[in-house]
Amino acid sequence: MSCEHSRLQIGADPEGRSAELEQHLQECEPCRQFRAETRTLDAHIRRALERPPESATPRFTASWRPWALAASVLLAMLTVLAVWLLRPSDTLAREVVAHVQQEPESWLAQQHVDAQSIDTALRGAGVKLDITSDRISYAQSCWFRDHYVPHLVVQTAEGPVTVIILRSQHVSGRRTFHEAGMSGVIVPAPQGSIAVVTRGANLTAAAAQMQQDVHWLAGAH
Repeated sequence: MSCEHSRLQIGADPEGRSAELEQHLQECEPCRQFRAETRTLDAHIRRALERPPESATPRFTASWRPWALAASVLLAMLTVLAVWLLRPSDTLAREVVAHVQQEPESWLAQQHVDAQSIDTALRGAGVKLDITSDRISYAQSCWFRDHYVPHLVVQTAEGPVTVIILRSQHVSGRRTFHEAGMSGVIVPAPQGSIAVVTRGANLTAAAAQMQQDVHWLAGAH
């Protein structure tokens, strides 16, 4: 389950539970926080509906409640929308950051990855790289949004750069993001997109280099 789907489910029923949702929440702190905030808002609304204004007399209580209900529902919708918009607007970027955080050991890798391991990581994505294996210190094929994608760490003069090649994820333009001490960008590519995440390296240069170094193979899915 993606973050987008989990939040739609939470928004529809803050108290609802499903095995798929609970599994996602165990691994995703931002979505756990979103559910907690949504449940708190829902509780505030229920309390407000149960208590009429102090100035209201019994004669007006019955007519007041339908308007209060409509106003509360509208307020809830606007508040949930505001909470969503105040968070990073790009759900894909958020999921990329969450995935990188789940593999912290990738940043610490120092040894070069052999060519066979790199080929294994790239095989399912239908891409090849113009990068020598001595620059790659981490290479895994990871499950991301219902597909296996290459997750690489490339060593640069300014430090390691994480690269995730997203053949099935298309973006309309360049998207930058900053979160959890990391800077990143998702750039469009001929057959999908490329996510680049750094902790200090030149993001623009790294992304431009990866757009040149990644070659998409015809006929791959």
